[in-house]
Amino acid sequence: MTALAAKRRVSSEYSDGAVTAPPLDNPSKRQRSRRLLRASAGTLWFGVAAVYLWCPVHRFPAARPFQGRFWYNPYSVITPGTAWQKVNLHAHSRAWAGLTNGHGSADDVERRYRALGYDASPVSNYQIVTRPHGSDSSALTVYEHGFNLRKVHFLAVGPRRIDWLDYPLLQGRDEEQHRIDRLRESSALVILAHPWLRRAVAEADVRALTGYTAIEIGSTFGRSEVAWNVALDAGRPVWGVANDDSHDADGPNESGGFWTMIAAPSTDAHHLESALLAGQAYAVFGHGGRADITLTSLSVVGDTLSVAFSGEAGTLMLIGPGGRVLAEIARGREARWTIPCDAAWVRVVARTATTRLSLEPALRSQTGALPRLHASVATTATAVRRTMAVVLLLLALVPWIGRDALRFVRPNATRPRLSLSNAA
Repeated sequence: MTALAAKRRVSSEYSDGAVTAPPLDNPSKRQRSRRLLRASAGTLWFGVAAVYLWCPVHRFPAARPFQGRFWYNPYSVITPGTAWQKVNLHAHSRAWAGLTNGHGSADDVERRYRALGYDASPVSNYQIVTRPHGSDSSALTVYEHGFNLRKVHFLAVGPRRIDWLDYPLLQGRDEEQHRIDRLRESSALVILAHPWLRRAVAEADVRALTGYTAIEIGSTFGRSEVAWNVALDAGRPVWGVANDDSHDADGPNESGGFWTMIAAPSTDAHHLESALLAGQAYAVFGHGGRADITLTSLSVVGDTLSVAFSGEAGTLMLIGPGGRVLAEIARGREARWTIPCDAAWVRVVARTATTRLSLEPALRSQTGALPRLHASVATTATAVRRTMAVVLLLLALVPWIGRDALRFVRPNATRPRLSLSNAA
């Protein structure tokens, strides 16, 4: 046998047996990274969608004007001897290691507002209760709730705990109402902050939402009296407050422009919260912490409203539904008007060269008490949505609990190669 024949025989003998294919190469690091990225993105998307679907569906009270032959007058207990507290409810200091917009310490904020003659100026940092050093435990506390794109924010006044639920992307009235309801459970009262900033809250939502105590009608970020008028036209009993919303209390034009006067015997949190809940307050647009006109009294007898101010004489206006000026007096300190029989609410505005006061509205009522409205949860629709949320959460877990969850790749396949001998 020649050497060539022997070599061919050996080669033939080896080829008669089954030959196992070499294992496939493991996916590259780039492929594994892509798989991980896709799994993470899918989980995040399904998770966010599930959070939105978990939000309850609400039934909102119909938008209906206040009705009744009686009036709820928030100033019925006000006398010339009533004590008034000058309060700013919206100011920021440095917080969260500088991640949020705020400068100076809580002590700096308090010092600045004390110098401007304020009686109370709680710091309202985002998602945290901030107190100056040595502050009284009975002092009013506030935090700003919200971390969403459109800046739908609320002021939680007198919080008992921090609520962390928010809907970070777009929000509808169901999401907004859900947040209000949760904040009411954890705080003494809720204020809708800067609703017109970035058009955060749609006009239709202002007509529908319930449960919040007041709306911020003035701040360094704009005025929202139109939103207030819309809420009142819809029969929503909400008050108007003004706050600086300062982010640097020592900065130029950041403090002393807006505040709320609250009829309370002291700056104790309970006194301020109770007075604000009852509407015993008014909003001030001033300058340098000064106002040259103050409220003395406001009474409603039958359909006759009488109001008196002290200080500079100014333009006095009676505002009614739709924000219409129903009556006006130039350069006066007192006024007496007959309220039109078709006016569901009225409020008084006093304006001088440097100051504007926006008083709380008198509201028609069946009994003379403050009307109360509450949105309810639609049980069936909410159950359907939450079932869908559970399904989405399960889908979000699939990439992580599947058979290849730990490796992100399929096991290496081993396939025998058939030979002629096996085929025989």
